[in-house]
Amino acid sequence: MAILIDLLNLIVYLPFRKVQQEDIVRNINHLTKYEWFQNFIKEEQYRKLIIHDKDVRKLIGKFNNKKMERNSYRLKCQEKLYRILLKS
Repeated sequence: MAILIDLLNLIVYLPFRKVQQEDIVRNINHLTKYEWFQNFIKEEQYRKLIIHDKDVRKLIGKFNNKKMERNSYRLKCQEKLYRILLKS
């Protein structure tokens, strides 16, 4: 019974887990392998947003590093990041 309650707590808690600074830094380091992200960094206004904007950094921190090797997931992340950069 206690295990069931613990699992239920996990299911409720995980969607609201805060993005940690370590997640953001790890994902930025991983993303620098890709040319499209390097192009964002070269663009002055985007670089400022990636470094300082809370919403942009939170989005980057949510990316799943393990899935990033898949082209489809990487493309989805690229599009999400581009949209939030344009909006910010």
